[in-house]
Amino acid sequence: MTDLKNLKKLLTLLIVLVSIGFYHAQNTGTLAYYLEVSQQNNPNLKDFSNQMKITALDSIKMRRDFGFKVNGIADASYSPQVQDWGYNGNSTINGKNLALLGRVSRDIISKKNYESKLNSFSLGIQQLLNQKNLSALNLKKAITEQYLLTYENQEQKKIDAEIIYIFEQEDLILKKLTQNSVFRQTDYLSFKVNSQQIVLTQKQHLADWQHNFALLQYLSGNDETKPSNLEAPTFGLQDTQDFQQSVYAQTLRTDSLKLNNDIQLINYSYQPKIAIFADGGYSSALLQSPYKNFGISAGLSLNIPIYDGHQKELMISQKKIELDTKKNYAAFYEKQYQQQKAQINQQILQYREMVNLATTQMKFSKTLIEANLKQLPTGDVKMVDFILAITNYTSLKSGLLQYKMQVLRLENQLDNMILP
Repeated sequence: MTDLKNLKKLLTLLIVLVSIGFYHAQNTGTLAYYLEVSQQNNPNLKDFSNQMKITALDSIKMRRDFGFKVNGIADASYSPQVQDWGYNGNSTINGKNLALLGRVSRDIISKKNYESKLNSFSLGIQQLLNQKNLSALNLKKAITEQYLLTYENQEQKKIDAEIIYIFEQEDLILKKLTQNSVFRQTDYLSFKVNSQQIVLTQKQHLADWQHNFALLQYLSGNDETKPSNLEAPTFGLQDTQDFQQSVYAQTLRTDSLKLNNDIQLINYSYQPKIAIFADGGYSSALLQSPYKNFGISAGLSLNIPIYDGHQKELMISQKKIELDTKKNYAAFYEKQYQQQKAQINQQILQYREMVNLATTQMKFSKTLIEANLKQLPTGDVKMVDFILAITNYTSLKSGLLQYKMQVLRLENQLDNMILP
């Protein structure tokens, strides 16, 4: 009974492992897989994440810095007086002083000042996040472009294989027809030359595919070495997305908020600074009853800025100039964004029309090839016309592939809008 249970557990585990392996195999040829792998492996994105963690720790350090601080103070000194020259004071009449104290202190700042300081760290993290998002957007677009190029090479290989198959099937028929003097020897040799040219082209396309597949692995940081069949990519076009939802608008908003917060911090830095402290321990000049010189004390310190050459006004003016610059960039980028979006949408419509037209033409071209194939055995079609029909079909099918790929590339640009 125990062996049966163990066998069931083993079979269940085996099914799970096979399912995981099957799932992995099914998903290694998708655009989503390469985008996920590239983001996981990219060191630049990890660097931004670590910088955000460091900034968050700086925020915690700042909170601790404005809490109570406890310090131990040890001070032993000798201040001699020579002919009434030297330090004056009861604690240094004999020139000696010894202090062993514990001090607790805390800086007092307003709530708004404290919140502004914390906000500077939050905005700093948001700025890093914006930079990370922009870097991720560039990475996504680059990986997608390489994926599309590799996918195009893959589909072109399929076209080559189809044309070669047609030539191979007809080669057997044409060879017999040539032997029976239905076609001239020169016609058959012309057919063979075109057939070999397609084979040579296929080898070139195969080399391009292997190179671009390896480059796709390299760019995404993937360690997959065995080429896999890539699936046709699809894009979730965000036609409703406007500039205000883009990473560029978010970056400009965050930068403007950071500049406004900097202005507040400049104003707060010129406010009076108050600190409280208390200490306790031993402090003695070692004159009378030194064993009684244990005690405590408390105090208040106040720092009031008076004059620094009007640096405050100058710093605020600098920040306001930077704010004005950000506003100018925001208006310019929004205009560029809308123009680029409209232009890409127009190009997509044009290439989709070309796809529809090429698809119709290709159907007629294929029908012509089929008609020629029926007439070949009787010699009612010239060899040059048959080769021309295949050449036209090849050009149309390759052109159709290029039009479809151009639509995908434009959709990639629209889905991952990168401003110049």
